Amino acid sequence: MLQISAAQFFEDLRENLRLELVAGNKGLSRVIRHTRYQKNGLALAGFLEPVHPDRVQIWGNTEMNFLLSLDESAQVEAVSRLFRLPICLVIVSAGHTLSRGVREAADRANVPLIRSQLSGKVLLPHVISYLEFRLAAHERLHGVLVDLYGVGVLIQGKSGIGKSECALHLVTRGHRLVADDIVDIHLRGQELVGQSTDLLKHHLEVRGLGILNIKDLFGVVSIRYEKNVEMIVELVPWTPDQAFDRLGIDLESKKILERSLPLVRIPVAPGRNIPTLIEVAARNRLLQRMGYFSAHEFSRSLTEQIAMSSAPPSSEDEALRTQN
Repeated sequence: MLQISAAQFFEDLRENLRLELVAGNKGLSRVIRHTRYQKNGLALAGFLEPVHPDRVQIWGNTEMNFLLSLDESAQVEAVSRLFRLPICLVIVSAGHTLSRGVREAADRANVPLIRSQLSGKVLLPHVISYLEFRLAAHERLHGVLVDLYGVGVLIQGKSGIGKSECALHLVTRGHRLVADDIVDIHLRGQELVGQSTDLLKHHLEVRGLGILNIKDLFGVVSIRYEKNVEMIVELVPWTPDQAFDRLGIDLESKKILERSLPLVRIPVAPGRNIPTLIEVAARNRLLQRMGYFSAHEFSRSLTEQIAMSSAPPSSEDEALRTQN
């Protein structure tokens, strides 16, 4: 199961969310396993059954107003009941002041207690976005990800087959580079989202030219930071003894993070314009998204023609043939 420590959460978001660790620093090794946060109104009132300790716990205006309505000893009793659970992290929004007794209770229970100066309305969307990114299932694949006509195409193939050269050619035609060499793919909801690693971002390696900064060479319109992956194009060496699909009826697929994506295999041989073929594959994918499969339409028309040719002649046709 994917997880992130409370310490990593704090370090990653400390500046952007104006976070301050006010207590429980010995519990920063505790881990967060869920992408959702949990409000603690009922828990502070004593109803602990719905609490998920491995979710980020939030004390907003409602929770803090409840605590402040109690004297300090009652506050300590309320939070101590909650802290008996292995809480991974508590965030207090809007810069609310915590009593000394509450801070000491967090220290005794080793529960990280973090305060943000931001209101819950501003804070919580950032927390959710961060957790969804860090805790989403992800996989790193070798290949090139490009945006063609709004279709995210992952180009794969053996090293040296020409993936990066194809991507460079496509960029010169107005398409956009997302990632070269290593594609970091995350599962967000039902979508596979690909992006580059920080080190390789906007760069493309082309044999003979070296490392190219596509953003500097072609401008910001030539790159994207991330893109949904919708299809895979695999470049394979052409060999005379290998059979390749010539009709496109038998659609192939490949799984990434348990999600099936359409797969197109393109044989590479001298004289073949591979970038153009990849563009056509992306256009064909757009048609398929709208429910139109050209190979199936051709097969249907051919079947109808064969059926008409093999059907026995009608009586009128037979009479006309006899007269002639």
